[in-house]
Amino acid sequence: MVPRAGGRRGGGGGPPPPSHNEASLFSSGQAAAAAEWGPLPRGRPPRLTVDTSALNARGSVPAMCQIERWAEEGRVELLVPPEVLEEASAHRGGKGRGMYAGKARALEGAGGGRAAEGATAGGALTPDDAAALLFPHTRPARMTPGQRRDARILSLHHRLGGDFFITLDTRHFIQKGRRERLAQRGVRVMTPAEFVACAEGELGGVRPGA
Repeated sequence: MVPRAGGRRGGGGGPPPPSHNEASLFSSGQAAAAAEWGPLPRGRPPRLTVDTSALNARGSVPAMCQIERWAEEGRVELLVPPEVLEEASAHRGGKGRGMYAGKARALEGAGGGRAAEGATAGGALTPDDAAALLFPHTRPARMTPGQRRDARILSLHHRLGGDFFITLDTRHFIQKGRRERLAQRGVRVMTPAEFVACAEGELGGVRPGA
């Protein structure tokens, strides 16, 4: 999800509660611990799917800057799904649209989409499955375009054998048991800072802000 001041994807209602604030996630005690996710894959770089919210178009998210450095060094592989590029290109503001779409294309060209088709834990996660896990109280016919896009992105991440889904949209992908339900289907969702905190010991580099 692209951050939009005072708005929400799919419209309706008033402004949503903050959903792109990692500090609030850590202070609430919901942050993922390294022990919960086990070791990084052996023999290859971890495959990370980048959600639109984590595109770091302004270079203002230190943890994403670290992840991008790791990608440049070949320590991680990045996947930028077509839906992320589509959403970035639909940003309301012209300047924002150019920044987010440009960043999505840059990441895509720097290694996005290199994750290979592979076996997935617990069988394929279809878009319908992902939608049910993310939005269990919303009937399929009432799903917003943004909700359906979220489900497609997660389904593709799972199908391509992604190891971690990286997002700053905690409201749509982490809160209210979403992360736990997704983990049961083999989808590991983390914020950029959580991933860096869990991976820096093996991948190297200084933790952002240290």
